[in-house]
Amino acid sequence: MRIERRTSGLWQTNSVVLSDARQVLVVDPAYFPREVEELAALARSRGSDVTVVFTHGHWDHVAGWSYFERATVLGSAVLSEEIREDGPAARRSLDELRDFDGRWYVPRPAPAAWPRHLRVLGEGDRLGVGGASVRVLELPGHSADGLGLLLEGERLLVLGDYLSPCEIPFVEDLESYRATLSRLRTLLPELRRIVPGHGPELDPARAQAILQADAAYLDALADCGSRGDREAALALPWPRAADVPGMGEWHLKNCEAAGLGAAGTRPEPCPTG
Repeated sequence: MRIERRTSGLWQTNSVVLSDARQVLVVDPAYFPREVEELAALARSRGSDVTVVFTHGHWDHVAGWSYFERATVLGSAVLSEEIREDGPAARRSLDELRDFDGRWYVPRPAPAAWPRHLRVLGEGDRLGVGGASVRVLELPGHSADGLGLLLEGERLLVLGDYLSPCEIPFVEDLESYRATLSRLRTLLPELRRIVPGHGPELDPARAQAILQADAAYLDALADCGSRGDREAALALPWPRAADVPGMGEWHLKNCEAAGLGAAGTRPEPCPTG
């Protein structure tokens, strides 16, 4: 089994290539055309039976699927339905992809689009890669369509946008996110390698430290939400990334996810907790 990770120049977005016996699994092909072309060339060098998997449908993780000709593309049932129904999340992702590419003059060989057919993955499904088996985990919270991929023989977890050392949690559904962290807490002791959606690969100790900080932050947000205390929520320390532009806006969105009103003026950067 080969396990190869490539990191984009955009937000340290990770793509993972798993290959064995001429079978290849490409997870979250990102982002810039030159980077995705190199990923596609790597996949071709590893085998002719190529499958692409989305951990979730956010634009920075799905932009490169079309570079893998004749590949089967897989994602969650939630994402599949969004695409089939032309739902707001699916439309928003493509709009944001087009907007970013347009603003930064990023050329692509074809307009942004979803795959015509997205094969559905769900909890407990398994994908064969040569002699290895990859187990699918449903991990909602950051988005409703989140998936993780657990390569049990290698004790490797590719988990999408959780436990990134580069950013605070980006929350869509607070209770689902907290439940996902609780589930990950039970999995981490069994692992050797954890690949987040953004940033460097983690060992279990580093992943546990990030998880504990994120759980404490979200527990505090939930407590503020239960009391309706927006001011206290705005003043909460962030688990990390206090000096990263844009984290203030995300903290406001997280407060909104806790039921504390729509996002408004950006708060002053908070000290890390």
